[in-house]
Amino acid sequence: MDIRKHILDLAKKIKGKVILPESFDTRVLKAAQMLTKDGVASVILPAKDIREVERIASASNIDLNGIEIIKIDRNLLDEKKIKEFVDARSQKGVNVQDALNLLNEPVYFSMMYLKSRKCNACVVGAVYDTADVLRAAIHVIGTAEGIKLVSSYLLMIPPEEHFIAKDPVMFADCGVNPDPQALGLKDIAVSTVMNFKKLFPGRQANVAMLSFSTKGSAKNKILSKIIEATELTKNHFKGYADINIDGEIQFDASVIPSVGKRKARDSSVAGKANILVFPDLNSGNIGYKIAERYGSFQALGPIIQGLALPVSDLSRGSSADDIYLISAIMLLK
Repeated sequence: MDIRKHILDLAKKIKGKVILPESFDTRVLKAAQMLTKDGVASVILPAKDIREVERIASASNIDLNGIEIIKIDRNLLDEKKIKEFVDARSQKGVNVQDALNLLNEPVYFSMMYLKSRKCNACVVGAVYDTADVLRAAIHVIGTAEGIKLVSSYLLMIPPEEHFIAKDPVMFADCGVNPDPQALGLKDIAVSTVMNFKKLFPGRQANVAMLSFSTKGSAKNKILSKIIEATELTKNHFKGYADINIDGEIQFDASVIPSVGKRKARDSSVAGKANILVFPDLNSGNIGYKIAERYGSFQALGPIIQGLALPVSDLSRGSSADDIYLISAIMLLK
């Protein structure tokens, strides 16, 4: 599968609009140029000083033709949504003016622009750190219905002729939650399945709730949250023929058919997992970096999930091409 072409083709059909708050960064401006030129999406660049954005672009030979650059102005935002935000912040002890002042900042303004339904996605994090992005997203956007935990996934793209993986797989959560409990793991699994279905419509989702044990091969109290999360996730997707969930299950049993058949003969997931849910951030972060460095997978993300509207937190090491591709992913519905 040419995953890049697959993502871009899906995004082009949507004809969406993405806002990129970090309009002062040349990588972001280059990505905006690429998105516009290739017809992947319309782009909005919010700025406190439009001339400064134009100067930065000109100095780097970046063409802003066809890109909408807007001056940050609360009058562009939905008044009702502003009031809801201010009231919520007031309940947390933030005074009205301080709450309003937040909306003059690119990240908060862009989140509220999205909440005002003036665009389809917000992609940020090339400059701002994760804590700032998530704080703004949770305060302005909030979590998706039925989800309490914001998490992340990585789209892991195997190299050509990989001896196990032939198509991209998803790893979650490798970037946000240090030690989620059973309900949190359920939210992570549910959010990842929903994103898998956006990226790969019609494809079977096979979710492995990973552990050091397969089906009771070990006895330990830390397994209880994985077993409980598995049941919660199964109940959530009860009746979905195209979604299989199983756990607790070891990595090798999840992805290698011969091992899966030996360790979990009756499993609907063993040997064919394409969504791997890690029990904590330690294992998730270690796991994806091993796959990336030893296994030569391309790790795209981490991509934030669990929010009510599409917001992505980029890595601060993101290239223009990373921003370009993640912007396309965030537009998928």
